[in-house]
Amino acid sequence: LTVAFLRKVYGILSLQVLLTTVTSAVFLYTPGMQAFLHAWPALLFLSGLGSLALILALIFFRHKHPVNLYLLFGVTLLEAVTVAFAVSFYDLAIVLQAFILTTAVFLGLTAYTLQSKRDFSRLGGGLFTCLWILILSCFLRMFFFNETVELVFAAAGALLFCGFIIYDTHLLMHRLSPEEYIIAAINLYFDFINLFLYLLHLLEAFNKK
Repeated sequence: LTVAFLRKVYGILSLQVLLTTVTSAVFLYTPGMQAFLHAWPALLFLSGLGSLALILALIFFRHKHPVNLYLLFGVTLLEAVTVAFAVSFYDLAIVLQAFILTTAVFLGLTAYTLQSKRDFSRLGGGLFTCLWILILSCFLRMFFFNETVELVFAAAGALLFCGFIIYDTHLLMHRLSPEEYIIAAINLYFDFINLFLYLLHLLEAFNKK
């Protein structure tokens, strides 16, 4: 593991978060764009499919420069639109609270993992099992919707992605090669975004309680 590798990964991650933040801000402060997205929710579905296709292509071309960077930009842009759509339903104060809290938690867990001597690779199996359970629980929420369920769901999701931040940070330190900086960056980006969305949901659920 080299300082140059870490600088490259976290430099890319910072640009991804910046692009997502700017895109979300544009949607939050432009009622016309909000109205357009709300009127065409199918675009969100298409964005998700496009993002999935680009992620698969990114895995395949992860060592092919500059194709990997173009694919990374495409994934980030589509995810930024998805996040912008999500935050447009929340109050600006809650969005800012969630972003500040996400940044603080992410930096804290990253600092902890980078200096820790523990082997966090064992977390992988449990984390992915919990992720599948969380995905399946999304369907159950359609039939058992109430404020307490929403609160528990949001808290569980936030805790899960805290675990993924630790796991993926450990992965980039001990398992990924310097040539796989794109994969390291995209892993951490999705961890950050998902933690943000679950904390956003959690804060909203707390406010309703």
